Amino acid sequence: MNARGFTLVELLVTIALMGVMAVICWRGLDYVLAQRAEVERESLEVARVLRTFAQLERDLAQRLPETAFANGLSLTPGGMELVRHAPQAGLLRVVYRLSPEGLMRNDVLLLPGASALRLRVHAGGFWTLPGEPRVQPPVPPAAIEVAVEHARGERYVKVLPL
Repeated sequence: MNARGFTLVELLVTIALMGVMAVICWRGLDYVLAQRAEVERESLEVARVLRTFAQLERDLAQRLPETAFANGLSLTPGGMELVRHAPQAGLLRVVYRLSPEGLMRNDVLLLPGASALRLRVHAGGFWTLPGEPRVQPPVPPAAIEVAVEHARGERYVKVLPL
C-alpha cells in the first residue's frame, strides 16, 4: 500500500519553523509599536515647543514700545517680562519664567519639563546676555534669542525679531 502524506518528523520541523518565524515577526511588530509611541511623544513635544515659540513671538510683536511704557520689555537671565496690548483686556503684563514643572507664561504651563531658559539680545552688531556687566550698546535691541532646554537633554532655540 502506497501511503500519501507527511511524516511526523516533517510536521514537527514545519511547526518549529513557523514558531521561529512567529517570534521574529512578533519582535518586529513590538519594535514598530515602540517606535510609534516614541514618534507620538516627540511630535507632541515639538507641537508644544512650536506653540510656545509662537506665543513668545506674538507677545513680542504686540508689546508696547519703550516710549509708550517705561518697562515695555525687561529681560533677566532666568526669564522675561513685557507689557503688551490685549484686545479685550487692554494692557496685559506677561511674565515668562521657569518653575519646577517647566516654562510658565504668567500662571499657565507652556512647556512641561523645561529645565533652563536662556536669553540673549542682539544689538549694535553683537549678542549680549541680559544683566551682563560689560558695556551695553546704545542702540535698541533688534532681536532676542530664546533657548529652552528640556530635562531630557533636548535644546530648542529660536531668534525672534523685535
